[in-house]
Amino acid sequence: MSMNTKTVKAPKAEKKTSGKSGTQTNMWTGRFASGMAQSMVDLSFSLHFDSELIEEDIEGSIGHGKGLVESGVLTKAEYKKICDGLKTILDDYHAGKNLWQPSDEDIHMAVERVLTERIGALGKKIHTGRSRNDQVCTDFKLYMRHRAAEIRALEVELMDVVLDLSKKYFGKLMPGYTHLQQAQPIYFSHYLMSMFFAVSRDVKRLDNFLELHSQLPLGSGAMAGSAFPYQRALVAKELGFRDVSPNSIDAVSHRDMMLEFNADLAIIANTMSRYAEDFVNWSTSEFGFLTLHDAFSSGSSMMPQKKNPDSMELIRGKSGRMLGNFSAMYTLVKGAPLSYSRDLQEDKEPVFDSVHNVKVILRVMKEALESARFNFDKMEAKMLPALLATDLADLLVEAGVPFRDAHHVVGSLVGEAARQGKEFTELSDESWAAAGVPDVQKMKKTLTFEYSVSRRNIEGGTGPKSVKQQFAKAEALLKKFKKV
Repeated sequence: MSMNTKTVKAPKAEKKTSGKSGTQTNMWTGRFASGMAQSMVDLSFSLHFDSELIEEDIEGSIGHGKGLVESGVLTKAEYKKICDGLKTILDDYHAGKNLWQPSDEDIHMAVERVLTERIGALGKKIHTGRSRNDQVCTDFKLYMRHRAAEIRALEVELMDVVLDLSKKYFGKLMPGYTHLQQAQPIYFSHYLMSMFFAVSRDVKRLDNFLELHSQLPLGSGAMAGSAFPYQRALVAKELGFRDVSPNSIDAVSHRDMMLEFNADLAIIANTMSRYAEDFVNWSTSEFGFLTLHDAFSSGSSMMPQKKNPDSMELIRGKSGRMLGNFSAMYTLVKGAPLSYSRDLQEDKEPVFDSVHNVKVILRVMKEALESARFNFDKMEAKMLPALLATDLADLLVEAGVPFRDAHHVVGSLVGEAARQGKEFTELSDESWAAAGVPDVQKMKKTLTFEYSVSRRNIEGGTGPKSVKQQFAKAEALLKKFKKV
């Protein structure tokens, strides 16, 4: 289901905060002589953020109602009336109608109140056999499963774009980097395919997440289980769960699903952040490897010449926010006693925020890559001969020189060249021979960037055969992912 988030305002403060007059009343107030003080209302009110769960709350109630029919609590006619009422609430919400009142503490109570107002006392039956504890866990679980599937689809779309670009620009050379210093020649396609395979693991993590967290909490009640002969397996099937939770305390207490989901999203954002960092650097005049489309850039309010890679900088910045959401969630649950405590109301906003941000991050990265211009002439112009130092060492090893000695020989040449303000390939043949390089002319003639990448056809390497093998593996992965 798609979300259409509405802004919900907290209830206004009332003048009186004690006694029966001027205090907040709720559906559970039979036990109490007065409603909540306004300060308590302000502390506990959550409708302004948990209204995001309205679709899952209504979906969950429709599934729950089917279980009540099978249990004999509702007739089929009553169930239809309840379902019709719930659907009108959702339609009105999406139409922008103001449905909520200051007495609505959260989305779950708000929906039940509106339902009861619309269909009468029958609406009060929908909560039979369930607590807000198992209701909320079910709603939130449905939400995360729905959003995980949507995010997974965005990742597959990004992988499609990355593979297409890698194929399109196959054969283009660029310098590979370690420590932000030129290291070895690579194909641009090899660099991009690193993103493809990193994102493929994100997809697998979400697949694992969906497989692991597929048990229905409904029927667990507050913490000891429902006393009604509730058809849990039927409801699980109705709501798309594989099974039912085996322990009611576990079902309503633990938030490892939320932790795992936030961790998965933080990893996605972190991966995108690292590539965004490279693309920020590539966009500088010092590199010049990449020109982002104007639609993914911004200017300066003072300096008219500026074109800033804000899309990538914001991706980089939001990844820190995603880590903060995971940290907030972890801190929230680490000391919460079993089974349920009201602390756990705070588990939703970090997830909502991470979901919203990771979805826009993935969209922006995909669209920015699709519209970007990669400046291969500048990439090749920036490639330094020092990129071939490892290849010279390899050639010496093939000539019979032990690798550690070969490493020393090449290192001495590079050091001498640096002292002379030259590239090591510019040193005289005599200097190379004196350092211990045999057949200098042949060695120098062999050392080219194309030769370097052609040697690396090992599986996973940057050689042309290897990169084409990566394409084949990527196509197979995409085909598999798209079948799910």
